[in-house]
Amino acid sequence: MSKKIRIKSCELDFTREKLISPFGFKGRYLNELWQTVVRIKSYNFTAVCPTVESVLWSDGAVFGDNPPVASSAMMMLVTNRALKMLENTEFSSPDIVIASIVPELCKYAERICGRKVLETFVLNSLVGIDYALWTLYAKENSVTTFDGIIPDYAKKALSSRHEKLAHIPLISYAVTKEQLKQTLDSGTALLKIKIGKATGINLTHEEDMRSMLEWDKARMSEIHNIASQYTTNLTKSGKILYYLDANGRYDSKERLCELLEHAEKIGALDKIALLEEPFDAQNEIYVGDLPITINADESAHSLDDVKYRLSLGYKAVALKPIAKTMSVSFRMAEAIHAAGGQAICADLTVNPLLVEWNKQFAARIGALEGMKVGCLEVNGHQNYVNWESLKKLLPEGLSCPPEKNGVFTLNENFYKKSGLLFGQNGYDNYFL
Repeated sequence: MSKKIRIKSCELDFTREKLISPFGFKGRYLNELWQTVVRIKSYNFTAVCPTVESVLWSDGAVFGDNPPVASSAMMMLVTNRALKMLENTEFSSPDIVIASIVPELCKYAERICGRKVLETFVLNSLVGIDYALWTLYAKENSVTTFDGIIPDYAKKALSSRHEKLAHIPLISYAVTKEQLKQTLDSGTALLKIKIGKATGINLTHEEDMRSMLEWDKARMSEIHNIASQYTTNLTKSGKILYYLDANGRYDSKERLCELLEHAEKIGALDKIALLEEPFDAQNEIYVGDLPITINADESAHSLDDVKYRLSLGYKAVALKPIAKTMSVSFRMAEAIHAAGGQAICADLTVNPLLVEWNKQFAARIGALEGMKVGCLEVNGHQNYVNWESLKKLLPEGLSCPPEKNGVFTLNENFYKKSGLLFGQNGYDNYFL
């Protein structure tokens, strides 16, 4: 039985990390990502972990209502509120703690933001806290590996031990043909492609949707014309596969079907491994009759949301321990596994330390149907100005090496030494 752990104190800091170029999705753009850092002390140990805030991803309405810097500050206030709630309290399991504070934090976030917020907004604010709590849990209970912190209910869902993870690069709106070719030359097998671009201002809804669809068709043709020239030994078909991410931009199944008809016309339909979040989170359209696998991401805030999306015909869910907390992701993985669905560990343009946490999770979930190996999306190295400096904050002994030939190789050492993540890291220096 896990021991009771009393939280002695909590601290918060942050830094603003610039992006190499504007990062586009949901029809909008980011120029920077705030990294909030928390330090939580028990009476025996200390844990320091960062969160990468992405208000645009977690709640596009909050981002749209405010300047980017204001929306990031609002999320940081939610993190601060959570830390205040945790001081001088006891816990035995981090997942129970996270579940208990989310409802009150949602109400607090609504007061701060002046509108109803999505639960994902709150979960995004809690990632650093969640990892710090799991780190304290491991230290207090003498756990030294990631396997040791997996709750019993999630063990079957995280029972794989992949020897390889295919790196999933992000193909954002701004990626050029030349950059795409460089990515494919590196050996990638699965491209995550952002669709749903807003192409103008002061457009009516119908004009926006029509221009978006035409842009997406052209983008699909452009990418497929290049990618179809490549082969890979990481997929069952030997072809490069596509992971389309619409970020909720489509307004109807009929319009989405137009895109799929175009994909079939150009010979790309059977290359689409996943299509993520075609509709906004409030949309309840049944998707089980579409000819491809539809993947839930932002709409899957909680365990109940995962179950509901599965009932709507979604056959896959993007697990984001680095965006929705590891605690919630454990529960989601259990539900997806029980339903026979697929899962994938997606990125949030996170820093190298969170990449390493995400890699531990990805190494243990099943492979996608069209893949021979596991998968992991990593795009921070494509987007952060200071990526090399961020790598220096990793615990000594971890280097977040770049993938080789499109693959992260996981050996026995990777599994044995996952406990390095429970040790000290460079973020400790934020609190001198």
